[in-house]
Amino acid sequence: MTDLPAVHRTVLPALPPFSFDLSLRALDDFRPCAGDHRRTGDTVRKALLLPRPAGQPDRAVVVEVAAAAGPPPGVALTVFADAPLAPAERSAVERLVAHWFSLADDPTPLLSAAGADPAMEPLLRVARGLHQVRFASIAEGAVYFTLTQRSTQWFAAARKRRLMSDLGATVRLDGTAYTAFPSLATIARLTDQELTGYAGHRQRAERLRGVVEGIAALDEEWLRTGPYDEVRAALLGVPGVGPFTAHSLLLRVLGRPDDAPLEMARFELLARAVYGDPPPSAAEVRACYGRQTGGWAYLARVGLSWLPAPAPVTAG
Repeated sequence: MTDLPAVHRTVLPALPPFSFDLSLRALDDFRPCAGDHRRTGDTVRKALLLPRPAGQPDRAVVVEVAAAAGPPPGVALTVFADAPLAPAERSAVERLVAHWFSLADDPTPLLSAAGADPAMEPLLRVARGLHQVRFASIAEGAVYFTLTQRSTQWFAAARKRRLMSDLGATVRLDGTAYTAFPSLATIARLTDQELTGYAGHRQRAERLRGVVEGIAALDEEWLRTGPYDEVRAALLGVPGVGPFTAHSLLLRVLGRPDDAPLEMARFELLARAVYGDPPPSAAEVRACYGRQTGGWAYLARVGLSWLPAPAPVTAG
């Protein structure tokens, strides 16, 4: 492998308010993807797959993302590749990075609802300007959330990372190797025995195959932009996808903040941490946040983790 040259530079706008510093902080805390990118100061580099026609091998590029010099807010993008990119390929990489950092998401509806919610005020102080940092590809998110079923997040991330290391396209930049997460098509080509080796046991491998093949059969652009209820129904129709996985894909991969499975215990605990005991019901949270309910869940979870720790109590 030889070092890649820079083949494309541009600035991608972000809808305000936007803070790339908060994006980097969220990325540092994003444990499912720890080690999948390289952070140097205020710059992050990551390998991404170029969208390819069916049957063609995966091809990776490295993107370097930093804060734009704006105003207006945005990120400076440099793309490194083994050959010049066609205009359609440059646009595809720009879309991938914009999705990764949710640059086109309008935060004002969520901020408006949270601004009218006194319990969210401390969280807004530390997280205003945060746009959600998502999984960089639908394949990576689908594999991770499937592997978390009846497992721990640590094991799911480790299995995902091993699959990427073995199957992902690798390129080199400034002496460092970068590996992109493989495509759904590449994962689907694994034999049952190979897939079991990555999933841990046969039942999980069967579930993973069903999810990978089922999501690959859906149109990704429609998943991102189609009517929310129809997209959720389509995901729930994929073998191996239940309510939590469907909502995780909708929010953390596709950037659809409309809802969250608030009836689950983990979200009840989240509401209790924000509002105290007793927490509001799922219906009350939805009544307050409407089609930003999933955005509330993300903002609440991240904001709580960023609140300064209370000072220790000492004897007088």
